[in-house]
Amino acid sequence: MHLLLYFGLALLTLAAWHGIALYRSYKQAKSIGLPILISPTGTLNPLWIILYKALPVIPLLQRLPFNLGRWAKYTYMGWQFDDKHAIHEELGPAFVLCTPGLNEVVIADPSAVHTVLNRRKEFIKPSMMYEPLNVFGRNLDAVEGETWQRHRKLTAPNFNERVSGSVWSEATQQAHQMLQEWIACGAKGSKNVVDDTASLALHVLTYAGFGIRYTFKDAQQKLDPPHRLTYRDALLLVLRNFTLLVMVPMKLMTWPIMPRNIRKVGEACSEFKLYMKEMVEAEKKSAADRSDSERSNLLSALVHASEAVSEAGQEKGSRVRSGLADDELYGNLFIYNMAGHESTANTIATSIAYLAAAPRWQKWVHEEVRQVTAEQSTEPQNWVYEDVYPRLRRCQAIQLETLRLHGSTVFLPKSTGNSSCTLAIAGKEHVIPPSSFVVTNSQALHCDPKTWGADALEWRPNRWIRVKNPGSPVEEELVEPAAGTFVGWADGPRACPGKKFSQVEFAGVMAVLFGRHSVKPRREDGESEDQAAGRVYRMIEDSAITAVTLQMKSPRDVALIWEEVL
Repeated sequence: MHLLLYFGLALLTLAAWHGIALYRSYKQAKSIGLPILISPTGTLNPLWIILYKALPVIPLLQRLPFNLGRWAKYTYMGWQFDDKHAIHEELGPAFVLCTPGLNEVVIADPSAVHTVLNRRKEFIKPSMMYEPLNVFGRNLDAVEGETWQRHRKLTAPNFNERVSGSVWSEATQQAHQMLQEWIACGAKGSKNVVDDTASLALHVLTYAGFGIRYTFKDAQQKLDPPHRLTYRDALLLVLRNFTLLVMVPMKLMTWPIMPRNIRKVGEACSEFKLYMKEMVEAEKKSAADRSDSERSNLLSALVHASEAVSEAGQEKGSRVRSGLADDELYGNLFIYNMAGHESTANTIATSIAYLAAAPRWQKWVHEEVRQVTAEQSTEPQNWVYEDVYPRLRRCQAIQLETLRLHGSTVFLPKSTGNSSCTLAIAGKEHVIPPSSFVVTNSQALHCDPKTWGADALEWRPNRWIRVKNPGSPVEEELVEPAAGTFVGWADGPRACPGKKFSQVEFAGVMAVLFGRHSVKPRREDGESEDQAAGRVYRMIEDSAITAVTLQMKSPRDVALIWEEVL
């Protein structure tokens, strides 16, 4: 009896605290002057995340009478992809999601978005979301202020043309090998597009990032003691289990009492860190003997830049750290891998799916690749990067259109930190209180009919192409979207430094796949071509943020058949 009484009092106390916190948040939200949507929980509440992932509570809550459960539609990770632009059609270019924890100002106004992403000192990255990225050491993506400037100065220049050349050569070679695997599947087709493009992206990273090369099919590597996993396998395990890394401290993962799968991830983390340590030490020893032309991977470029700055600082007698500490080198090398693997792999796989459902766009790409590579080698891996890549504008348009509708990140979180910030939204100034989230709804931006037209929800890659000189031989150029309307790689000073890396990799893969081949979905019994295409589109739309990025939930539902184009 006493136990029930104490339990009841605890629930009442929790409810009272919850109510008071929500009331305080509401007062703050009202002062902003934007439409308000009240929710009993925020999107980052760990208990709420566990609950809706374990049980089908969201559809149940939405069925409550009088719209009482409406909030559930806007509080799960990735809701923006499902909603597209609908909530902003109703509430306008911005609204406040009012929760007991903190208020989330959700914006889809291009001018306001451009401002938020360019005023990095006022709108900072929320530490509660980005601190987990420091699992192997502090890195460019998770630091602020002067520390960020130091990291940026040393990391951004490493994504140079020498590295782009390495990306191109490896991407075209891997794509050629992957295509041969798919062709060999014949009429039964392949259901491994997502897994295979993930392997391709991983192999491009290991070569362009660290100078380690694998063939697409046979990714074996000789193990040297004390290693028990190859570099590739260790990295893959770490990347696929990043959510686990956030939840369980790395030191605890290898405890004997832990389940075997967690101990395996812990072992992969130790192996990956040991590989990074060995490679950084080896690079430091050989850096002085290498010429600039030999530094064609991210590791060598990063270590050289850091060492050069450190030596310059020591000569000047500076006590302020100028280079990167070893753990910062590890942290940045990890973030290179994490940011460049899933995002690029997903974009390639999703683009292939879109193209499989739309033969006319395959012909469009095929026409460009044939024209651009007419005087190149018949072997794609021998295509000259400087001659071919800049002219593959249609291939680049494919990537842009996929990122517009199915980007790896559907929102970009920022925070006002400890100070209030003034932000103009739709021509009117609003004061955002301290400790507020400011969330760029990138999916809504990319689906806004005011920007993209009545067919904003249609995948149409030629919207990114402009003919320069009508009436003369066809010359095409890429359309530059207005500021704040497209944020596929974010925007402003904290835009993705690996943008060119991903563009070169993507264009190389598309050119190889669709230069002399086409793809189509394998039809089911009695299914028409249009019905098969519809099944592909439904597979694409059935996507969610499964761990870190947006991904198709059931990519093996459709088998894809590859054929040579005569």
